[in-house]
Amino acid sequence: MQKRLKYYIFRFGKWLAKVLPIQVSYYLASGLGNLLFYLVKDRRELGIKNIKLALDYSQEEAYKLTKDVFKELAFKFIEIFRLEKWNKEDFNHRITVEGLDNLEKAYEQGQGIVLFTGHLGNWELLGIYLSWLGYPVNAIAKEQRSDLITEELWQLREIHGAKIFNRKQVKSSFKALLKKELLVILGDQDAHQAGEFVQFFHRLASTPKGPAVLAQKAQSLILPIYMIREGIDNYSLVVEEPLQLTQDASRDERKKVLQKLTTSLEEKIREYPDQWLWLHRRWKTDPSKEDEQ
Repeated sequence: MQKRLKYYIFRFGKWLAKVLPIQVSYYLASGLGNLLFYLVKDRRELGIKNIKLALDYSQEEAYKLTKDVFKELAFKFIEIFRLEKWNKEDFNHRITVEGLDNLEKAYEQGQGIVLFTGHLGNWELLGIYLSWLGYPVNAIAKEQRSDLITEELWQLREIHGAKIFNRKQVKSSFKALLKKELLVILGDQDAHQAGEFVQFFHRLASTPKGPAVLAQKAQSLILPIYMIREGIDNYSLVVEEPLQLTQDASRDERKKVLQKLTTSLEEKIREYPDQWLWLHRRWKTDPSKEDEQ
Protein backbone atom coordinates (compact mmCIF):
# COMPACT_ATOMS: atom_id res chain seq x y z
CA MET A 1 0.00 0.00 0.00
CA GLN A 2 2.84 2.38 0.90
CA LYS A 3 4.62 1.68 -2.38
CA ARG A 4 1.42 2.34 -4.29
CA LEU A 5 0.95 5.66 -2.46
CA LYS A 6 4.52 6.73 -3.27
CA TYR A 7 3.87 5.87 -6.89
CA TYR A 8 0.75 8.04 -7.02
CA ILE A 9 2.66 10.91 -5.41
CA PHE A 10 5.40 10.38 -7.99
CA ARG A 11 2.87 10.48 -10.84
CA PHE A 12 1.21 13.59 -9.46
CA GLY A 13 4.56 15.36 -9.15
CA LYS A 14 5.41 14.37 -12.70
CA TRP A 15 2.11 15.74 -14.02
CA LEU A 16 2.41 18.93 -12.01
CA ALA A 17 5.95 19.64 -13.21
CA LYS A 18 4.86 19.24 -16.82
CA VAL A 19 1.82 21.54 -16.69
CA LEU A 20 3.17 24.36 -14.52
CA PRO A 21 5.46 27.15 -15.82
CA ILE A 22 9.10 26.32 -15.12
CA GLN A 23 9.59 29.23 -12.67
CA VAL A 24 6.56 28.09 -10.64
CA SER A 25 7.85 24.50 -10.64
CA TYR A 26 11.22 25.62 -9.28
CA TYR A 27 9.53 27.76 -6.65
CA LEU A 28 7.43 24.82 -5.44
CA ALA A 29 10.46 22.51 -5.55
CA SER A 30 12.40 24.97 -3.41
CA GLY A 31 9.61 24.89 -0.82
CA LEU A 32 9.50 21.09 -0.92
CA GLY A 33 13.25 20.92 -0.46
CA ASN A 34 13.06 23.17 2.56
CA LEU A 35 10.26 21.05 4.02
CA LEU A 36 12.19 17.81 3.52
CA PHE A 37 15.26 19.39 5.10
CA TYR A 38 13.33 19.80 8.36
CA LEU A 39 11.40 16.53 8.14
CA VAL A 40 14.15 14.06 7.18
CA LYS A 41 16.33 14.46 10.25
CA ASP A 42 18.70 11.52 9.69
CA ARG A 43 19.65 12.65 6.17
CA ARG A 44 19.94 16.28 7.28
CA GLU A 45 22.36 15.34 10.04
CA LEU A 46 24.30 13.04 7.70
CA GLY A 47 24.64 15.81 5.12
CA ILE A 48 25.88 18.30 7.71
CA LYS A 49 28.38 15.77 9.05
CA ASN A 50 29.71 14.87 5.58
CA ILE A 51 30.09 18.50 4.55
CA LYS A 52 31.88 19.51 7.75
CA LEU A 53 34.37 16.67 7.40
CA ALA A 54 34.92 17.01 3.65
CA LEU A 55 34.96 20.77 3.19
CA ASP A 56 36.02 21.87 6.69
CA TYR A 57 32.88 24.01 6.95
CA SER A 58 31.57 25.44 10.18
CA GLN A 59 28.30 24.12 11.61
CA GLU A 60 26.46 27.15 10.23
CA GLU A 61 27.99 26.82 6.75
CA ALA A 62 27.29 23.09 6.61
CA TYR A 63 23.71 23.65 7.79
CA LYS A 64 23.06 26.18 5.01
CA LEU A 65 24.70 24.05 2.31
CA THR A 66 22.74 20.95 3.37
CA LYS A 67 19.51 22.91 3.03
CA ASP A 68 20.61 23.90 -0.50
CA VAL A 69 21.33 20.24 -1.28
CA PHE A 70 17.77 19.28 -0.35
CA LYS A 71 16.45 22.01 -2.65
CA GLU A 72 18.75 20.89 -5.46
CA LEU A 73 17.46 17.35 -5.09
CA ALA A 74 13.89 18.62 -5.48
CA PHE A 75 14.99 20.64 -8.54
CA LYS A 76 16.38 17.47 -10.11
CA PHE A 77 13.02 15.74 -9.92
CA ILE A 78 11.37 18.72 -11.59
CA GLU A 79 13.98 18.65 -14.33
CA ILE A 80 13.64 14.90 -14.86
CA PHE A 81 9.86 15.10 -15.03
CA ARG A 82 10.04 17.82 -17.67
CA LEU A 83 12.41 15.94 -19.98
CA GLU A 84 9.49 14.38 -21.87
CA LYS A 85 8.65 17.89 -23.12
CA TRP A 86 12.14 18.64 -24.43
CA ASN A 87 12.46 19.21 -28.18
CA LYS A 88 15.22 20.13 -30.60
CA GLU A 89 15.23 23.75 -29.49
CA ASP A 90 15.66 22.76 -25.83
CA PHE A 91 18.60 20.47 -26.55
CA ASN A 92 20.23 23.08 -28.78
CA HIS A 93 19.82 26.09 -26.52
CA ARG A 94 19.65 24.84 -22.93
CA ILE A 95 22.95 22.96 -22.93
CA THR A 96 26.43 24.36 -23.54
CA VAL A 97 29.27 21.91 -24.04
CA GLU A 98 32.90 22.05 -22.97
CA GLY A 99 35.30 19.39 -24.28
CA LEU A 100 32.97 17.66 -26.72
CA ASP A 101 36.01 17.07 -28.94
CA ASN A 102 37.32 14.70 -26.25
CA LEU A 103 34.24 12.53 -26.77
CA GLU A 104 34.28 12.84 -30.55
CA LYS A 105 37.95 11.83 -30.83
CA ALA A 106 37.49 8.95 -28.38
CA TYR A 107 34.44 7.66 -30.24
CA GLU A 108 36.27 7.80 -33.57
CA GLN A 109 38.86 5.36 -32.18
CA GLY A 110 36.16 2.67 -32.08
CA GLN A 111 37.07 1.22 -28.70
CA GLY A 112 33.91 1.70 -26.71
CA ILE A 113 33.78 4.33 -23.96
CA VAL A 114 33.04 4.18 -20.25
CA LEU A 115 31.55 7.54 -19.24
CA PHE A 116 32.37 8.10 -15.58
CA THR A 117 30.19 10.51 -13.64
CA GLY A 118 28.61 10.89 -10.22
CA HIS A 119 25.50 12.13 -8.45
CA LEU A 120 26.39 15.68 -9.42
CA GLY A 121 24.26 18.11 -11.38
CA ASN A 122 21.70 16.45 -13.64
CA TRP A 123 23.20 13.03 -14.30
CA GLU A 124 19.92 11.82 -15.84
CA LEU A 125 20.04 14.46 -18.57
CA LEU A 126 23.63 13.51 -19.41
CA GLY A 127 22.80 10.17 -21.05
CA ILE A 128 19.61 11.51 -22.62
CA TYR A 129 21.49 14.38 -24.25
CA LEU A 130 24.20 12.14 -25.68
CA SER A 131 21.52 9.81 -27.05
CA TRP A 132 19.84 12.81 -28.66
CA LEU A 133 23.17 13.70 -30.29
CA GLY A 134 23.12 10.26 -31.91
CA TYR A 135 25.57 8.33 -29.73
CA PRO A 136 24.67 4.73 -28.76
CA VAL A 137 24.30 5.24 -25.03
CA ASN A 138 23.86 2.61 -22.34
CA ALA A 139 23.72 3.16 -18.59
CA ILE A 140 23.84 1.14 -15.40
CA ALA A 141 21.08 2.30 -13.06
CA LYS A 142 19.94 1.39 -9.57
CA GLU A 143 16.44 0.02 -9.27
CA GLN A 144 14.04 1.84 -6.92
CA ARG A 145 12.18 0.05 -4.14
CA SER A 146 8.98 0.56 -6.09
CA ASP A 147 8.85 -1.40 -9.35
CA LEU A 148 6.30 1.08 -10.70
CA ILE A 149 8.57 4.07 -10.07
CA THR A 150 11.53 2.16 -11.52
CA GLU A 151 9.56 1.52 -14.71
CA GLU A 152 8.56 5.20 -14.97
CA LEU A 153 12.15 6.38 -14.52
CA TRP A 154 13.50 3.87 -17.02
CA GLN A 155 10.97 5.02 -19.61
CA LEU A 156 12.12 8.60 -19.10
CA ARG A 157 15.76 7.55 -19.47
CA GLU A 158 15.06 5.60 -22.65
CA ILE A 159 12.87 8.25 -24.29
CA HIS A 160 15.64 9.35 -26.68
CA GLY A 161 17.15 5.91 -27.30
CA ALA A 162 19.39 5.10 -24.34
CA LYS A 163 19.44 1.53 -23.02
CA ILE A 164 19.31 0.92 -19.28
CA PHE A 165 20.80 -2.05 -17.42
CA ASN A 166 20.39 -2.88 -13.76
CA ARG A 167 23.40 -3.69 -11.62
CA LYS A 168 23.01 -7.43 -12.19
CA GLN A 169 23.30 -7.09 -15.97
CA VAL A 170 27.08 -6.74 -16.04
CA LYS A 171 27.41 -9.04 -19.07
CA SER A 172 25.02 -6.88 -21.08
CA SER A 173 26.99 -3.77 -20.07
CA PHE A 174 30.23 -5.44 -21.13
CA LYS A 175 28.75 -6.47 -24.50
CA ALA A 176 27.73 -2.85 -25.12
CA LEU A 177 31.36 -1.80 -24.74
CA LEU A 178 32.50 -4.61 -27.06
CA LYS A 179 30.08 -3.21 -29.65
CA LYS A 180 31.99 0.10 -29.37
CA GLU A 181 29.11 1.84 -27.60
CA LEU A 182 29.01 4.23 -24.63
CA LEU A 183 28.35 3.07 -21.07
CA VAL A 184 27.46 5.60 -18.35
CA ILE A 185 28.49 4.60 -14.83
CA LEU A 186 27.90 6.59 -11.65
CA GLY A 187 30.95 5.70 -9.61
CA ASP A 188 30.51 7.66 -6.40
CA GLN A 189 28.56 5.41 -4.04
CA ASP A 190 29.98 3.24 -1.29
CA ALA A 191 30.94 -0.15 -2.72
CA HIS A 192 31.32 -1.94 0.63
CA GLN A 193 34.21 -4.38 0.91
CA ALA A 194 34.01 -5.17 -2.81
CA GLY A 195 35.29 -1.69 -3.65
CA GLU A 196 38.74 -0.18 -3.99
CA PHE A 197 39.70 2.33 -1.29
CA VAL A 198 40.85 5.64 -2.75
CA GLN A 199 41.13 9.16 -1.38
CA PHE A 200 37.98 11.27 -1.60
CA PHE A 201 37.98 14.57 0.25
CA HIS A 202 40.98 13.52 2.36
CA ARG A 203 39.35 10.27 3.48
CA LEU A 204 39.53 6.73 2.15
CA ALA A 205 36.27 5.77 0.46
CA SER A 206 35.24 2.37 -0.89
CA THR A 207 34.86 3.04 -4.60
CA PRO A 208 33.21 0.86 -7.29
CA LYS A 209 35.84 -0.90 -9.41
CA GLY A 210 33.44 -1.32 -12.33
CA PRO A 211 34.59 1.67 -14.46
CA ALA A 212 38.20 0.48 -14.45
CA VAL A 213 37.55 -3.27 -14.65
CA LEU A 214 35.02 -3.08 -17.50
CA ALA A 215 37.15 -0.62 -19.44
CA GLN A 216 40.23 -2.81 -19.07
CA LYS A 217 38.49 -6.01 -20.11
CA ALA A 218 36.77 -4.38 -23.10
CA GLN A 219 39.82 -2.24 -23.91
CA SER A 220 37.63 0.84 -23.78
CA LEU A 221 38.51 4.43 -22.99
CA ILE A 222 37.25 6.11 -19.83
CA LEU A 223 35.97 9.69 -19.95
CA PRO A 224 35.07 11.73 -16.86
CA ILE A 225 31.90 13.65 -17.78
CA TYR A 226 29.49 15.90 -15.89
CA MET A 227 26.19 17.68 -16.57
CA ILE A 228 26.10 20.77 -14.35
CA ARG A 229 23.02 22.92 -13.84
CA GLU A 230 23.60 26.59 -14.68
CA GLY A 231 20.56 28.50 -13.47
CA ILE A 232 16.95 27.60 -14.20
CA ASP A 233 16.71 24.71 -16.67
CA ASN A 234 20.07 25.45 -18.29
CA TYR A 235 23.10 23.20 -18.16
CA SER A 236 26.77 22.81 -18.98
CA LEU A 237 28.16 19.47 -20.17
CA VAL A 238 31.84 19.04 -19.29
CA VAL A 239 33.83 16.26 -20.97
CA GLU A 240 37.38 15.72 -19.71
CA GLU A 241 40.29 13.98 -21.39
CA PRO A 242 40.20 10.17 -21.65
CA LEU A 243 42.03 7.63 -19.54
CA GLN A 244 42.95 4.11 -20.62
CA LEU A 245 44.22 0.87 -19.13
CA THR A 246 46.21 -1.77 -20.97
CA GLN A 247 44.94 -5.34 -20.98
CA ASP A 248 47.72 -6.43 -18.63
CA ALA A 249 47.31 -3.49 -16.23
CA SER A 250 47.88 -4.42 -12.59
CA ARG A 251 45.59 -3.78 -9.66
CA ASP A 252 47.77 -0.81 -8.67
CA GLU A 253 47.34 0.68 -12.15
CA ARG A 254 43.57 0.24 -11.96
CA LYS A 255 43.60 1.86 -8.54
CA LYS A 256 45.51 4.85 -9.91
CA VAL A 257 42.88 5.31 -12.61
CA LEU A 258 40.08 5.09 -10.04
CA GLN A 259 41.92 7.70 -7.99
CA LYS A 260 42.18 10.02 -10.99
CA LEU A 261 38.46 9.61 -11.71
CA THR A 262 37.55 10.22 -8.08
CA THR A 263 39.81 13.28 -7.91
CA SER A 264 38.19 14.63 -11.06
CA LEU A 265 34.77 14.28 -9.46
CA GLU A 266 35.98 15.86 -6.23
CA GLU A 267 37.24 18.91 -8.11
CA LYS A 268 33.86 19.36 -9.78
CA ILE A 269 32.05 18.97 -6.46
CA ARG A 270 34.23 21.69 -4.96
CA GLU A 271 33.10 23.98 -7.79
CA TYR A 272 29.42 23.09 -7.33
CA PRO A 273 29.09 21.76 -3.76
CA ASP A 274 25.31 22.23 -3.61
CA GLN A 275 24.82 19.97 -6.65
CA TRP A 276 26.33 16.79 -5.17
CA LEU A 277 24.34 14.28 -3.13
CA TRP A 278 25.93 14.75 0.30
CA LEU A 279 22.99 12.90 1.83
CA HIS A 280 24.23 9.36 1.21
CA ARG A 281 26.74 7.36 3.24
CA ARG A 282 29.72 7.71 0.91
CA TRP A 283 32.28 6.82 3.61
CA LYS A 284 30.23 4.03 5.19
CA THR A 285 32.76 1.19 4.78
CA ASP A 286 35.62 1.10 7.26
CA PRO A 287 38.95 1.00 5.37
CA SER A 288 40.68 -0.65 8.31
CA LYS A 289 38.69 -3.80 7.51
CA GLU A 290 39.74 -3.90 3.88
CA ASP A 291 40.14 -7.45 2.64
CA GLU A 292 43.24 -8.58 0.83
CA GLN A 293 42.30 -8.66 -2.85
